[in-house]
Amino acid sequence: MRAVIINQFPQKKCDYEQHLKDVEGEFILLTRKERMEGFNPEFFSEIIGLENFSNSGLVLASILEMHEKKPIDYVIATHEFDLLRAAQLREFLELDGQNIESALAFRDKITMKEACSEVIKLPKFKRINNVIDILLFKKGNGFPFVIKPVDGAASVGVQVMKDEDSFNKFLLNPVTHNMEIESFVDGEMYHVDGLYLNNKLIVSRPSKYINGCLAFHSNMYLGSIMLQRDNPMFERLNKAVHNVLCSLPTPDHAIAFHAEFFHTSTDEIVFCEIASRVGGGKIVEAVKYATGIDILRESVRAQCGIPTDCVETEDRLAGFLFVPPQVGTFVSINENPPFEWVLELSTKKEKIGQTFEGASSSVDNIAVILISGNNEQELKDRNQRIYEWILENTTWKLIDVEEEKATNGVL
Repeated sequence: MRAVIINQFPQKKCDYEQHLKDVEGEFILLTRKERMEGFNPEFFSEIIGLENFSNSGLVLASILEMHEKKPIDYVIATHEFDLLRAAQLREFLELDGQNIESALAFRDKITMKEACSEVIKLPKFKRINNVIDILLFKKGNGFPFVIKPVDGAASVGVQVMKDEDSFNKFLLNPVTHNMEIESFVDGEMYHVDGLYLNNKLIVSRPSKYINGCLAFHSNMYLGSIMLQRDNPMFERLNKAVHNVLCSLPTPDHAIAFHAEFFHTSTDEIVFCEIASRVGGGKIVEAVKYATGIDILRESVRAQCGIPTDCVETEDRLAGFLFVPPQVGTFVSINENPPFEWVLELSTKKEKIGQTFEGASSSVDNIAVILISGNNEQELKDRNQRIYEWILENTTWKLIDVEEEKATNGVL
């Protein structure tokens, strides 16, 4: 067996050697040049680092050249922005795995919503081809509404139009391609994460976001807490995600999934979106702590033809939070909180010395913290407690952003 891995993560985030060390075969790693460090050259037959990795045509060209010299059997991809090009490779090379139809259904939010429109409640939505589409949607539905990329991630580019003032400001700039417009859903937001195969949820854990995915606009932290099994939303969300997954084209092997839903004040569950990959932050670690199953490991192994045969060995609760950057220069952070319920604290040391204007996305952070708890309320309280502790134990050099821009010749 010969497999090529398209990778964007650092080795600590996705340790392919640990996931595949018992698998007999040859593994080739294509990765961002700055991510090469840490991967074991003795495990991989070749490690290739490329510049401009997300957009470079050399990624596909390199793999096709490899295949001509010696056939490739599997293509493995773990990052949201690599799923479609991995599918394109599989179809061109006639390999097993997720195809283009499936990848598009999980990447394009319009295609996604159209596919599951009969099994879950949806916001009103429309693909944007030009400004006229936006004006007609506004006329028919009024404020508020949301404009966002059809293939984005981490809430980047998501804009909420609350009134004419915010809308007119939006219209000052050109309307870009690959955008959609949809009605704003006022409700609490949840995510569901797990593994799916052949119309069955192998593992599925619903969680509730604390502060929501657009909290970074107000410089608030994004947190998450797992639901208890006796919470009525636990089964309702699992049923909702199962219905969505069954309505989408999926490969013959297990896939990891990360889905998001709204729960409205009228007790309706409304679909937001779903991805055929693991969620970010500490979702992989939280699910592993809660169930004993490493959904990233199982996803990687499934993509190279290894049957998925895992069962839950734990039944615990976990949560996590992103600590967003402040407005200023990041000076230092204490990495040793005095709480036994803090399971992991991952800091972005490489960001020390950098100047920020706050967070730029829902997952933009200087640290991500994994916590445990005995119930939902305890998880929520501990999220707030560790966040306050981090604020007290992080040093920032406050700046005047406009003055800093002028000093650097930006204005």
